[in-house]
Amino acid sequence: MELYKDQHMEIISRDNKVFVKKHREDYTMKDFETLLKEFPRIKLTNFMELKNLFNQQNGDFVEIGVLLPEMDIQISKDAMTANILFYEDPKKISNSEDELNLKIKEIAASIGIEYGLKRILWEELEKKKHVIAEGKEPEDGVDAKITYFQNPTRRPKIGLDGRADFSDMNFIFEIEKDAWLGEKIPASEGIPGMNVLGKEIPAKAGKDLILKYNPESVYESEENGKIIIRSKTAGVLDDSNGLISILQHLEIKTDIGVETGNIEFDGSIAIKGTVLPGYSVKATGDISIEAKEGVSGADSIESTGGDIYIRGGVFGHSKTIIRAGGSVFLKHANEATIYAENEICIEMYAIGSNLSGRIVRLDGVNGKIIGGVTEATSYIHTAIAGNQHERRTELIIHTIDQKEKMGEVRYKAGKIKEIEQEMGVLESRVIQLQPLTKQMNAQQLEVFEDTKYKYELKKSVVIQLNYEIQTILKQLSEIEKECVEVTKMAFEGTIIKIGKRSSMLKTRTNGVFKMENGELNV
Repeated sequence: MELYKDQHMEIISRDNKVFVKKHREDYTMKDFETLLKEFPRIKLTNFMELKNLFNQQNGDFVEIGVLLPEMDIQISKDAMTANILFYEDPKKISNSEDELNLKIKEIAASIGIEYGLKRILWEELEKKKHVIAEGKEPEDGVDAKITYFQNPTRRPKIGLDGRADFSDMNFIFEIEKDAWLGEKIPASEGIPGMNVLGKEIPAKAGKDLILKYNPESVYESEENGKIIIRSKTAGVLDDSNGLISILQHLEIKTDIGVETGNIEFDGSIAIKGTVLPGYSVKATGDISIEAKEGVSGADSIESTGGDIYIRGGVFGHSKTIIRAGGSVFLKHANEATIYAENEICIEMYAIGSNLSGRIVRLDGVNGKIIGGVTEATSYIHTAIAGNQHERRTELIIHTIDQKEKMGEVRYKAGKIKEIEQEMGVLESRVIQLQPLTKQMNAQQLEVFEDTKYKYELKKSVVIQLNYEIQTILKQLSEIEKECVEVTKMAFEGTIIKIGKRSSMLKTRTNGVFKMENGELNV
């Protein structure tokens, strides 16, 4: 095909290759460059041959490049966009906007573009490059959302003077049968997208979340597109191990003594009176002792998995032992032994008592620790430590073994993996059998329900192990932050020990005592 010809030069194309032939010796390279501007579709690929053409006598045709198409459509690597590049003035290619877009549509179809084709407007043709097709990005699904019923916070009220008031803590909150305990809005699947080639792009489903509850006391049902969990029985809400459970609740309107005997109960206990000398109370859930005079001379008060609240404090007479799987809250402690997995919170004072918890916290204005041994793994806080008679008072922070704790985390994570594999097998069985439940006889239905129950129990174990791992990780996060804080006065005779470092105070002081550069800053 002849592209150009005059007395100086001839340009032709053959199979989209461009050839030139020089007719006059006086025609220069510069003259050709000027001519070439009139042919934007010619792309030089053989510059040396062209240069040689103008350095020798007239001869045959020489291949110098390629003839580009009038327009070229390029699809992006991800096939989400397509651009058109005009190598020729579009208004020379077509007489109207409709004719131009028809040509574009035909070219687009020939290279597989099926979706998102745009129309090019006549008035926008001054741009050389245009986006002529766009795919639709997928819309990721929304993550599941879980909301739980919130128990009232078990914290003393702080007055304007900074003092803590333990008199009204809403310690035990009773739940009615079928009460709402939480809900899950399931994750959505998302909306698929489409690339310009018409291929569907799958959407990323929202992240699912597990409702954490004990199936023995809580059940779930679908209501208006939500998964709702409710209590199977009346009782007390417990979430101490990361699972929502309903514990049985026992209310005793008298003292624990001759009439009741020692009490041991699977659930929570609210005692309107006190625990008389020599008697004991043990429960798996929370224990609340409401008597204003507190407890005096009791043998033991133990909650294996919950918190303990003693409104009036305790006079232990060197024999009362209080032990909680959670926290202990009380007004004062006198010659008592108190253990708590989490916190010990005392409003007024601890005299001659042995205290042990993750955190031991006394009121920052008037709280006093006088005598005895106070031990924690994270933090001890009091206004006053010891007394003017230099009574031996030990404040000890036990630092944890990081290597040992990480070993526990790895072991528990391994157990979770094993159980999740077992859960996968059970879940597959449930999915396979679910559509057949209407055709099952009584025995088959019993097996099906048993499989579901085993799955839920294993799920509960996984949640419990995860809770334990998070507890350990929380402890690890407190490493090197351990301290003893005495806001007002630590008297002579007070021993402060953190890890392997200890010091007995020779002079009165206050402040935050911790490890600095391997030494205790006392």
